[in-house]
Amino acid sequence: MTDTTVPAATAFIRIRDVYKSYGAVSVLNGISLDVAQGEVVVLCGPSGCGKSTLLRCINGLESINRGSISVGGRDVESANPDALQQIRLSTGFVFQNFNLFPHMTALENITIAPRKILGVPPRAATEQGRKLLEQVGMEEKADVYPFQLSGGQRQRVAIARALAMNPTLMLFDEPTSALDPEMREEVLQVIRKVHHEHNMTMVVVTHEIGFAKSVASRAMLLDAGQIVEEAPARAFFENPAEERTRRFLRAIIND
Repeated sequence: MTDTTVPAATAFIRIRDVYKSYGAVSVLNGISLDVAQGEVVVLCGPSGCGKSTLLRCINGLESINRGSISVGGRDVESANPDALQQIRLSTGFVFQNFNLFPHMTALENITIAPRKILGVPPRAATEQGRKLLEQVGMEEKADVYPFQLSGGQRQRVAIARALAMNPTLMLFDEPTSALDPEMREEVLQVIRKVHHEHNMTMVVVTHEIGFAKSVASRAMLLDAGQIVEEAPARAFFENPAEERTRRFLRAIIND
């Protein structure tokens, strides 16, 4: 397997020999990975291989059993509560099921965290929220509730909500898996635009091959809690070195 380290001076995420289990069930089994600042890394793999758990460990939503993870020079595991809060505040997390507040409009979903957590004045938060809605192509839906939006529209609001906290890192956990093909492309276009405009570090769990080849610098396959193969994204999808990767790619292409 190709070494997944990047030069120390450019590494924004550093993961070393990470293990995570739930009781007797091992989920991550010795993961080591560096992600450079501004890089987009795509994680692929079968259900239950540890992709989502790895994302949740990166911003401290899950604790690890062994190893180390640092984000922006801050060690996630040894961070005191204030430092861990800073890591979480600087990390945008977009889930596959949107997780919007159903009783709030699109604009209210975006502005609540900046107002309540960062102390942004309501007028400034509203102005920023409207700009973010425009950025994701949802400016006309500011006063609409989530149940009145399509899945793709809800996911775009969720992306705007994450951006409202001015993150330095974005984590996407299968952001298009709950969407039909047309809506998937809407959301992928927004993610492309966010990366292009912000040059933001991203780790994306997805099986969208076209998106990965056009945006990601690297892709990797996780299986049984380990990195089976890592390579530049185009080479990973077009000429994988490992038989396990080839079998997985055949399966998702034929799905």
